[in-house]
Amino acid sequence: MIGDIEVTECEMVNQFVGSASEPAQFTRGYGLAFGNAERKAMGMALVDRSLRAGEFNEEVLSPAQQEEFVLAHCDNVEAAGFVSHLKLPHYVDFQSELELIRKLRKSAPQPESDQ
Repeated sequence: MIGDIEVTECEMVNQFVGSASEPAQFTRGYGLAFGNAERKAMGMALVDRSLRAGEFNEEVLSPAQQEEFVLAHCDNVEAAGFVSHLKLPHYVDFQSELELIRKLRKSAPQPESDQ
C-alpha cells in the first residue's frame, strides 16, 4: 500500500415522473469529493442528476439542467446554503414522494404480456 485518500461519496435520490414508455420511478445522482466534503459531494450528486435530463428524455426547462449555467454558478455562497438545507431530515418529504410514485405506477397502463 502506498497511501490513503479520504473521499466523501454521495448518492442523491430524485423523482422522475416517467414518460409514455417508462413508469414513474426514482433516479439517482452521484457525487464524489476528496476529503471530508459532504456538501460538495451532495451538490455534485444534484448536478449529476440534473445534467442527465437527456438520458431520461426530459425537457430541459431549468438553468440547473444547462452545463454553462451550472459551471458559472456552482461554487458560491448561495449554492452552499441550498445544499445545507438538504442535510436536514426529509423523511416526511421522501415518504410523500414514494407514495406518489406508487400511485402513479399503479394507475399507469400495464404492458401487455406476450403469452
